[in-house]
Amino acid sequence: MFCFSVCPAVAQQIKVVSGRVLNQETKKPFDKEAVFVYAFNTVAAAEDVKKKIDDNEAFGLSTDAMEVVGNDGYYEIRVAENGALIFKIGLAPCVLEKVNYRMEINAVLDAGIVLEDVSIVGTLQDIKPAPKAPTIIGNKLLLYGTFPIPAQFGKPNARLIIQPYVVDCETNDTVTYTRPLIYDGPEFGLTQERRMNFCPANDPLYAFVAPKPLTEDRMSLEWTDTVPIPDPTRNYHGTAAILLEDYTHVYYDKQVLVNTCETKRPLKFLEFSFNHQSLNPDDYRERPKREKRNTAGNISLSFLVGKAMLDPDDPTNAEQLDKLKSDLLEIVNGEGTTLKEFHITGISSPEGSYASNLALARQRVNFAHSQVTSVLPARVLSRVYQNPQAKVATWEAVADLLEKDTFPEAAAAVREIINRFPKSQDAQYSQILRLPYYTTTIKDIFPKLRTVHYEYKHELYRELTPEEILDKYQHDEAYRSGKKSFALYEYWNLFKMIKDPHELEALYKRAYHESETMNGQPWILAANNLAVSYLARDTFDTSILEPFIDRKTRGVNVVRTRIDGVTKEIINPEAIVANQLAMYIRANNYEQASVMAQILPDTPQNEMMKAFAMCLGGYYRGGTTAEERMKSRKVFDLVKKSSPINGVVMDLAMESKGYDVLAEQEAAKLPADNPVCWYLKAIINNRKGEMGFEEAKNCLINCFKLDEKYIAISASDGDIGKDLYEYTMDMYSMSKEM
Repeated sequence: MFCFSVCPAVAQQIKVVSGRVLNQETKKPFDKEAVFVYAFNTVAAAEDVKKKIDDNEAFGLSTDAMEVVGNDGYYEIRVAENGALIFKIGLAPCVLEKVNYRMEINAVLDAGIVLEDVSIVGTLQDIKPAPKAPTIIGNKLLLYGTFPIPAQFGKPNARLIIQPYVVDCETNDTVTYTRPLIYDGPEFGLTQERRMNFCPANDPLYAFVAPKPLTEDRMSLEWTDTVPIPDPTRNYHGTAAILLEDYTHVYYDKQVLVNTCETKRPLKFLEFSFNHQSLNPDDYRERPKREKRNTAGNISLSFLVGKAMLDPDDPTNAEQLDKLKSDLLEIVNGEGTTLKEFHITGISSPEGSYASNLALARQRVNFAHSQVTSVLPARVLSRVYQNPQAKVATWEAVADLLEKDTFPEAAAAVREIINRFPKSQDAQYSQILRLPYYTTTIKDIFPKLRTVHYEYKHELYRELTPEEILDKYQHDEAYRSGKKSFALYEYWNLFKMIKDPHELEALYKRAYHESETMNGQPWILAANNLAVSYLARDTFDTSILEPFIDRKTRGVNVVRTRIDGVTKEIINPEAIVANQLAMYIRANNYEQASVMAQILPDTPQNEMMKAFAMCLGGYYRGGTTAEERMKSRKVFDLVKKSSPINGVVMDLAMESKGYDVLAEQEAAKLPADNPVCWYLKAIINNRKGEMGFEEAKNCLINCFKLDEKYIAISASDGDIGKDLYEYTMDMYSMSKEM
């Protein structure tokens, strides 16, 4: 491997040059060797370096840029339009290409002598593929394997059927079946055509028959497939049913493991976070609605003994009556308010005759009623429903007050009399009058029972003030508990006044569901606030914002006229789409997150969010068109540069020897107190095979020493593998015992 340093570009026209590098022998991209492209802004500098490389003296030389060719053979690099490129692979001589103002430069390289991985293979006795670790990228499971078919297993008059399927490693449930592999012997194909009446559609497997025929010779069948999976956080293995059949019977039937439960997740250590976006509350303020309000209270008026006249020596009588009159007049004279009902109930104490007490209570309530309503105009009073009532307090109420005032013996004595004469309040009085506590204790309770209770109902045609709304939330238990519903404009005010996040989330939920029940559509402000609250505590519910997203409409903040021809609505508000993208990522639904990323506009605010969404969905490499490759390259570069850890993660995610070299160089700069750093170094060394196995073990041990949670992660990690994991655990256990 040669060592170069990259120098800043000199002031001249720098262009992006791209192209493809192929193997001269196979005419395909290199799959086992790393191909490096070095850029020089002058041809002379490139020629000097080429000579030193060919003379094996290139250590420490400088280039203006360097890139690694991808697995698909494509590269892209910035270079001066009159500069030069050097292509280098393995020990073969490098190739120099002058740019000469070209935008596309393709190269065909001779790899020279390449030492291939050596596998010692004996005579095959059975179809037994070597299980490999699958890869999960986004919501897709990448499966691959090789099916070695021994000689004499196939026949000209036979059909080979390989049906791979995916199994959940934890539940052992079959998740899905992949595309089958079908190989027909020459004679079987001809006979099958006649058996199907020369109509291939009659054979359900015809569409899957491979062009390559089944023969009696040894065969090696390469297989790859990509399938969607329901939960990318779970592990899955690939199994295949293999059958060989002739015209009459199945002569071979076996289930084999193709892909293990040890899964590669190249982006598992990717670092990212999003700023959750809020809607402007002023854009979504709800109009106040007319509502009926109930008000109730008690006033304690002192009357002259045995009369329906207020005690003139008690100043609180006038104060309480004046306050009630003032409240009613405020409603009557207020803007947007109408008094609908007024009820007053007078209660007298129980001493004396029940009949006379009730008569006195009626007189007193009529007196209080006339005093209060005297201030109301006749036109108003005639439209107010009134139902004054009189009651006599019970001796049970007397007992309750005695108990409350810490006179338990007197309370018990009163209750004992009530139980002996349950149906006659007069009989109860005559007996209670004889109690020794009557004059000293019981008699003092009576004034507390002589009260007037009032209740009035009024309709508001105005918006409640924020203070009134907050008071109702804080002091009316029916509204606070959710038994009664707030109007949406009241929720709007509460969202601004309540500060506790738990209370706010509960209010968001109430507003969301109540608006959905009332209007058939949730209130968008409550929905977005609820989504932001969920995201802030790292949870998700992708159904919250779904009603406000139209996937058929590409773009955000699209203004559309409703069916009434007048009302305007905004389709795909940008904050909603951005937060739904974050929701989908939290839910590990990277495909839908990628869809949201495509709806969001290309703005500086959205750039990193879109890049991470596309990256996690697997759109960071490859592509079938130049535009797709350019977009995936942009995603790769943005995410790679977002943090030192992400630089290593993205290089490893490319899964090529060239990028493994870059990953090793960048991992060396990571802090040694970060367990992720050591885990990534373990992966890098493990990819070197036997020569890196011991160092990979040491890196894993360093990781475990810093944080043992990575032990569980490595146990099912296809980038670590069973052998390295078990060896490391043995060594780690020994180190802890020492």
